Amino acid sequence: MNETVEDPGQVNPHYLDHVVATTAHHAVEVTEDIVTGNGIKLMAKGARIDPAMRERLLQHKLQKPLEDCVQVVGGVVPERFGPIANALLTEYPLVATLCQPEGTAQPIPASLMRLKLSAPVQSLLTVYSEYQGDRLRHTVGVAMLAMALGRKLVPGDIDRHRLLALAGLLHDVGELYIDPQHLKRGTRLAPEQWRHIVSHPVIGQRVLKDMEGAGAAIANAVLLHHERLDGFGYPRGVAGGALSLDGQILGAAEWLMALLESGLMPLARASVATRIIPGEFSPELVQAISDAAARSDPSQGGAPTPMEDAVPRVARIAATMRRFAQHRGWIEEQIGRSRGELQRALASGLDRMQRLQTAFSSTGLDAADPEVLLRELAALHDPQIHQEVITIVREIEWRLRSLERESLLRSGLLKPEEDAVMHELIGRLTGKVAPAAGAPPAAG
Repeated sequence: MNETVEDPGQVNPHYLDHVVATTAHHAVEVTEDIVTGNGIKLMAKGARIDPAMRERLLQHKLQKPLEDCVQVVGGVVPERFGPIANALLTEYPLVATLCQPEGTAQPIPASLMRLKLSAPVQSLLTVYSEYQGDRLRHTVGVAMLAMALGRKLVPGDIDRHRLLALAGLLHDVGELYIDPQHLKRGTRLAPEQWRHIVSHPVIGQRVLKDMEGAGAAIANAVLLHHERLDGFGYPRGVAGGALSLDGQILGAAEWLMALLESGLMPLARASVATRIIPGEFSPELVQAISDAAARSDPSQGGAPTPMEDAVPRVARIAATMRRFAQHRGWIEEQIGRSRGELQRALASGLDRMQRLQTAFSSTGLDAADPEVLLRELAALHDPQIHQEVITIVREIEWRLRSLERESLLRSGLLKPEEDAVMHELIGRLTGKVAPAAGAPPAAG
């Protein structure tokens, strides 16, 4: 398989490297003969994968995906999920509140321990958990939250809840097929590299859709876990009715787990995010999360950033918003002149900027002198105001970076002349493109 898994017979080198690395701790056995597309037997059932077989496997297309022909001996078993889940319940009050069983429902750690994992699913999950030390913890957390939200939105449907838990465990296995250099934390990526990153839901879907123990329903939820109802997710920007409830639930679970792992006031960020950009998740999902947050400790995550540190950050946001106001007429003109994907990308970006501008203005942080305003707010010595201001600043910063990245990703799918329009838009909003002659000066 290549990076987009377009050819199911080709072995993906990154996935194979992870399998080979797994052999340092576990034996990896061949569960059925590995046969090339033209009928040559490369490895017999019962043989073991080792580094010496890497090049030989990469040289041939296979009759069946390698994932379906190997098994990790002594790999991840469901019994391991229970202790991890109990530790997460203790560490994160929001997880404990959301996962609190209702009625006769079994506690979620016990439910996870009773999941059935097929040999291919178990092996894929083991390889995934081995390549970064904390990945099993993360994926168990997403599985817990997906099952908990499933219980609230589709009560009584036990099979659906198990499906969502399995999708949670497998949601990021597509990362195994991407160059690991792109996945290193703290790495600044060019748009072309980001395109590989955002392909991981598509890769995961293609790997899982025909796999024993996974299948189409789990694969489709995995495909959609970074999509959003308002159409500004990835990889395909689907919206509304095209985004299934399972995809929404898995997306919300992954989003919540990422907030918790950030350690930066996750409950406050979740509250602010749903207000700044409403419509990313369904009202029912937002309500379920809000109800749990209201019953959890709002101070979780430690003290926020000192207020004075926010001054230059607020000034940068305000400058971006002034540039947006200055160039809005140009953006609307381009929307009117465009068609197809370019028009949709421009309109989506305009809508997202309008909502960010409204959110920023509603806080009062777009005052002429943010330093004076923030000094006055700090003088109030109100922890709630302090937390709200810092959380809003952090969230708007993240949303602006995300908008720039998404716009660059979409531009790569356009014709060259359309791509130039998207790059000019980004340049105008970031201040890297000077206003055209005769354009009105930015306010302030």
